[in-house]
Amino acid sequence: MPARFVVQQAGLSNLETRVSGTIWKGEVQLDGNHVMVWETSAMESVRRMTAVVNWRLTGPGTDLSGRVAVPLPARADRVTFDAVDGNISWPLIDAAMPGLPITCMARARISMLRVSLSGSSRTGEGSLSAPAGSCTRIDGTVEPVATPALSATLASGADGLVAVLTPADAPQTALATGRLTNDDRIIVTVHSAGAALVPGMPSSADSEIELPLQALLP
Repeated sequence: MPARFVVQQAGLSNLETRVSGTIWKGEVQLDGNHVMVWETSAMESVRRMTAVVNWRLTGPGTDLSGRVAVPLPARADRVTFDAVDGNISWPLIDAAMPGLPITCMARARISMLRVSLSGSSRTGEGSLSAPAGSCTRIDGTVEPVATPALSATLASGADGLVAVLTPADAPQTALATGRLTNDDRIIVTVHSAGAALVPGMPSSADSEIELPLQALLP
């Protein structure tokens, strides 16, 4: 089956002209000169009695790979992403969230990330590390801010997934906390210590953003 047909049926018209290949092996061109390729693993799919697809995302400063497993027939609430490992950089963030008022000299290493959606439960684990960098407001209204080496861990919590970002040399200081709840709400809390690293962002108190996971999907 052509991958473009699946994209059409899913209503992802913005990707229709960017996709080539089949559901078994293909690629999609993404913003910012990023490319994702995938290939279905027949042997692993038979062994696990589910569709297992290996994927790789490449682009400026980014080389990330992983695996996704979807039961047959497919169900959006029973998907597992695992073996996610590699490097990402700021151009990927910029492509995923265009219009940000800041730009950063930043890159990060993701190590053995796993996220499982199983009915009403969201579980996972993994880590992220990033060397020191800097962030600047695009409009140049404030001075650039140096950012320390960072570390983040993903773990399962009582109400879903929890990720905490801290300085690598001060793991007790939370800069930001992200949550994916079991009912698929994303809650991001930027703590005052983290806000101080974002040029132009008030840092007198914590700030919180909440939105449904569906808002981030195409």
